[in-house]
Amino acid sequence: MSDLSTLFGMALFDDLPEARREWLRANLVEHHLKKGDILLREGQRVTHQFILLDGELITEKTIGGRQVFDDRRPAPASIAETSLLSEMPLPLTFIAATDCYLAALPEPVVRALLNDCGSFRRNIFRSMYSRISAYDTFILNGEKLAALGRLSAGLAHELNNPAAAVARAADGMRESLAHLRKATPALVLSAIPAEVVGKLDDWANRAAPAVDATPRAALRQSEAESLLADWLAAQGLEKPWLIAPQLSTAGFSPADLEHVAASATSEQFGALVGWLAAVLELRSLANQAWIGAGRISEIVKAMKDYSYMDQAPLQEVDIHCGIEDTLTIMRHKLKQGVTVKRDYDRTLPHVPVYGSELNQVWTNLIDNAVDAMEGSGELTIRSRRDGNFAVVEIVDTGAGIPSHILPRLFEPFFTTKPPGRGSGLGLHIAYRTVVQRHNGLISVGSDDGETIFKICLPLSQTL
Repeated sequence: MSDLSTLFGMALFDDLPEARREWLRANLVEHHLKKGDILLREGQRVTHQFILLDGELITEKTIGGRQVFDDRRPAPASIAETSLLSEMPLPLTFIAATDCYLAALPEPVVRALLNDCGSFRRNIFRSMYSRISAYDTFILNGEKLAALGRLSAGLAHELNNPAAAVARAADGMRESLAHLRKATPALVLSAIPAEVVGKLDDWANRAAPAVDATPRAALRQSEAESLLADWLAAQGLEKPWLIAPQLSTAGFSPADLEHVAASATSEQFGALVGWLAAVLELRSLANQAWIGAGRISEIVKAMKDYSYMDQAPLQEVDIHCGIEDTLTIMRHKLKQGVTVKRDYDRTLPHVPVYGSELNQVWTNLIDNAVDAMEGSGELTIRSRRDGNFAVVEIVDTGAGIPSHILPRLFEPFFTTKPPGRGSGLGLHIAYRTVVQRHNGLISVGSDDGETIFKICLPLSQTL
């Protein structure tokens, strides 16, 4: 038998009497591994507690084909005691990182030591608590980082559209300024009558009509541009097809321009219309840039509010603001075919919460609801007061959740999604955040065509 001095030098066996040590020597099994050998596989039932006396083990966990946990455990270390004593499948795979020497303690030996050895009992439970806490924290933080990555990808997509619009508008403004520089001298030299100049100023400040994005409206707009271009050509203007779109988009028709065309020469009218088109185009591009920049600012503000950046972690907040910030940064998932219906009780007082953590709850629940509807349906978010609780209900019109699955929804790693699409931690994080962090309640009910998640948060308490 190899040297077991390392075994008895561990805190687990500090006060083990010599007779008990001899008994342990006689009842343990020595175990040797070569580098790369697998000691235990995730999911298997454990019959021994292993004590790593020499070498180093790698611990791994995989969910949906994705490795979510990877750690190294050097000697000396106790292995698999939690699964052994709880009679639960092993949550990790243990692989030898180097040649390893271990002592294997059968279950009856472990239970006898728990009864007879105070240091063994005390230290094994301390080790179990520490390891479970560290593992739990690692997994949950990893899921939060993964969720943040998905959220960031969606935000990048959302920011790309307005950013591209601003870039296109800025590029177009440079060309429009060049057109305006050419049109202004021509306008000045044409000696347009004073009454026409006054009319021109009014036209340049004319409010643009509201945009109608329907296909029928687009067809009407195309017909209006063609009609106006033909009329401008009849007035002797060169390249009227370059001017007609700007004038038509601003709501001008031949009827608006006929009076001025009749009171000015062909050269004067051409200079007037060219200058007006350049001004209108420049104004339109400036509006596009303003709208795009405003959308970017809206997303950035929502993200800052969502994360409660530069704010205390615990504070009284309007929960509706957090829900709206969540909907804003998740717009990329909602706009494909999900209709959002709001039924808020705006008289609800502010609620003492950890704002950024609660927003993660809204994110997980809304994300699951959209997935359940396969991207198309109605998402209803309701709020109300029930005694000393603020109640939020998130309702989707998906296919519903089978009754036999409902009791397991908040279990860690339980998921009905295919591999690679879900880790089974989103609802578990929501449960922990609501129940453990906020002393609240979370429940779920489902029938065909409707699923309701109900969150109850205390209105006043010391968290």
